[in-house]
Parts: sequence; structure tokens; C-alpha cells
Amino acid sequence: MKITNDLKRILDIAINLTAEKNYSKLLDYLLSECMELSGCDAGTLYILKDDKLEFMILRNNTMNVYRGGEGEPIDSMPPVELDDKYVCAHSAIYKETVNILDVYNDFSFDWQGPRKYDKITGYHTQSMLVVPLIDHDNKVIGVIQLINALDENGDITCFSVDSESIVFSIASEAAISLSNMILVRQLRKMLYSFVRSLTTAIDERTPYNANHTYNVAAYCNKFAKFLMREEKERSDFEHITDSEREQLRMAAMLHDVGKLITPIEIMNKPDRLDWRLPIMESRWKYFEALLKIDLYDKIISEEKYHEESNTLKEGKELIRTCNTAPYLSPEKLEAIKGLKKLVIVDRDNNETVEFLTDEELHEMLIVKGTLTAEERKIIEMHVVYTDKILSKIEFQDNYKLVRKFAAAHHEYLDGSGYPNGLTADDLPLEVRILTIADIFDSLTADDRPYKKALSKERALSILASMADEGKLDKGLVEQFTDFINEEAKSNPTGS
Repeated sequence: MKITNDLKRILDIAINLTAEKNYSKLLDYLLSECMELSGCDAGTLYILKDDKLEFMILRNNTMNVYRGGEGEPIDSMPPVELDDKYVCAHSAIYKETVNILDVYNDFSFDWQGPRKYDKITGYHTQSMLVVPLIDHDNKVIGVIQLINALDENGDITCFSVDSESIVFSIASEAAISLSNMILVRQLRKMLYSFVRSLTTAIDERTPYNANHTYNVAAYCNKFAKFLMREEKERSDFEHITDSEREQLRMAAMLHDVGKLITPIEIMNKPDRLDWRLPIMESRWKYFEALLKIDLYDKIISEEKYHEESNTLKEGKELIRTCNTAPYLSPEKLEAIKGLKKLVIVDRDNNETVEFLTDEELHEMLIVKGTLTAEERKIIEMHVVYTDKILSKIEFQDNYKLVRKFAAAHHEYLDGSGYPNGLTADDLPLEVRILTIADIFDSLTADDRPYKKALSKERALSILASMADEGKLDKGLVEQFTDFINEEAKSNPTGS
């Protein structure tokens, strides 16, 4: 068997149809090749959606019209109803190729559409070849409509039997590629809907994390695109591909999935004492009552009573102030420790009543934030849970790095992060980006009860300091700063 030039051309088209991964480009390539092989002047490609044929690609060489090739919607062309009075709908319904010699002398179909188009544009529609796109499950996914076959002199002629066979063959090959591509898109859509449901569960679980996951994912996606754009212009930018960007985005959406297991009372802890403060306040009232009883029973003098009452009042004010303070100085910590000396005896029960219990003192000696060391370890376990949860999902090749990226977002380049103390050699570009975005959004978030939102400038300054300490990638932090500043200029309202 000899491979002629024509056969080679068809084989090349089949290979290209199989290799093309961009949906819009595949549709455009299919229509262009069918038009060229059949030697026609115009063509339309429809895709079947919701029992209607939607215009996807529209080409007319004479009118110099090329629409839909970049995936842009053709809004001016309403979809065609699946009614067999329309030739393209007939082809889809009955899975038939239709070859029309002259639409103006054909009474098999409703030709009002072509005639209206001709009247408006001055074009003349004559011959037409309509071929259904039938996939490997014998399901119609679309229709190709070719218009005005041209002879070697450029005159309109009929579509030949050979053209029918060639276009049908290519359309069948393309239908399988399109069907596979649509299936992949549906699977990706289903995967993302599952991921979004998890993200919603994470962020809805606590009012103090309402938009964090989506914000981090948006920062990662936009920053990766920024790097991809800048990389073309500067040699000092690290390389990132579309596939890696996609995996980074998904990892960002899943990076806190482990918080589904974290105890809600720790995640929602708004201050150092939390639920303990009302209990303490009740005990302080009891403390005050016992003081008054001692005064009434003349166990203590009036002067001693006022001294103890003032000390009690100052202690309550110190606790209430320090309970919500972002940071406690050494002097404040010593003052809090001194409150352990405040005790009174309930003489009826012969029991000692403390102003501050050991457990409460432990909570009040938190230097920064609202969590004790034990609680912080529980919070830090969320990345371990994230890794464990994602290990149960079978991420295929296109997403094989999602778990690795998501589970390492609290690791630092100098090995001081958690949970595994990874270092720079273990942390790829995507993890470094995710870590920076996660910290930045946490610093600028205005929905955290234990701290005020920082300005973007202050947050970027903290990132720079962490980079100087060797925790974050210095070059990336600088590039992230450029990105945030660029975003601020293009969107000054911050919306």
C-alpha cells in the first residue's frame, strides 16, 4: 500500500485531531480542514447542548468572517432547535449526511435562515454539505455545515461524493477526540465541584476562616500567571507551566482540608480565656461576697477590705485587658503571675477560693495570639490530616503533585516549619508560592477575632523579613510584592 500525498494529508489531520488538547482550537482546526479538503467557501460548526445546536465556529472566506476560533461566544446567532425542518437539526436527529445542490431550489427543509443571512449580507448560499459528528458511543455531539463548494475556476458547484466520504471520515475522528475532551472537561468540572464543596465546608465551619481558602487559591493562580507572563520577558524568573499552575490552584483550594478534623473550639478560640472568662467572673463575684462577709464578721478591717477590693478590681481589669491583647510584655506576664497570690477562705466550707486557677494562669501566660502551646500543636496537625485525607484521593498524572503541594504549605526553607521540617531542597516553586500566599492572606484577613487586619504594605514587609531570615524564597517574595503592587494599581478599590 502506497501512501499518497492525499492519504498522508488525511492521516496528518487525524493525528493532529488526536493530539490537540485545546477545545476551541480543535473545533477551529476541524472546520478549517473540512472546508479546505472539500474546497468550500464557508462553514459552520455546531455543538449539541441541552437539545439545541449552538454555534461554535463560523467561517466565511468571501465575507471575511471568522468567529469563535478563540473560544469567544457567538451571541448574535441563536441556537438551532432540534426540529427536523432545519437541515442541521435533521442531520443530528437522524445521524445522516445531507448533500444539497441548491438551497433555493430545495423544498426538503426550512431555508429561511440562509436566505435571511444572504439578504442582509449580500452573500449567496447555494450548495451545502451537512455532516453529523458521531462519537464512539454512536452519540451525536455536533454538526458540521459546509457551504458553497468551489470548482477550480472558483465557481460554486456541488459537493462531490468524495468530499462526503472524506468529511464524514474526518468528522468521525474529530467526534471521538471531542467526546474524549468533553469527558475530560466533565471529569475536571466534577473534580472541581467536589473540591469546591470541601472548600465551602472548610470555610463555613468557622466564621474566622470565611474566605481564606478562596483568597489563597486566587492569589496562587494570579501570581502564577504573573510569573508565566514575566518569565517571557526576564530570565531571572523561575519557570512554571499551565499544568503546574493548575495543580497549584487545586492544592491551594485543598490546603486546609485537614481543618475539617481540627476541634472547632480551638479553631474558633477568640481570646486567651474564651469560655473560661464568664466562669471566672462568677467566681470573682463570689470572692467579693466573701470579702464583704469577712468585713461584716469583723475578720478584716474596713481599711483591709478596701485594699483587697481595690486589688481585686485591678486584677479583674488586668485579666480583661490582657485576655484580648495581641501581645503580652514580660511586665504584663509577671503582673498576671502575681494574681496567683489572691486567695480568700470560705469559712463556712473551709475552702480556699482562688482569684486565678492554675489552668487559667496557663491560658493567660500566652505571649502572642490566643492558643497555648498544646492547642497550637493541635492546630498544626491540620496539615498532617490534609495529607492523610488527600492520600485517599487517586490523583492522576495531571494532578499527581496536588497532595505534595497542599501538605507542605507550612514548611519553611530553613527547616523551621512543620510538620516534617522540610528544607529548600524539598520545597518546589509551587509550595513556596502557596506558603507566601497563605501567610499574606492570613496577615491581611479582617475576619480573625484575635488580631487586626494588617495593611498590604505591612504584610509584605513581614514577608520580606521572613525571607531575610531564610524562611521564605527571597526572590519570590520580591516578585510577589511586584504582583500585589500591580494588582493594587489595576484595582485601586480592592474589590
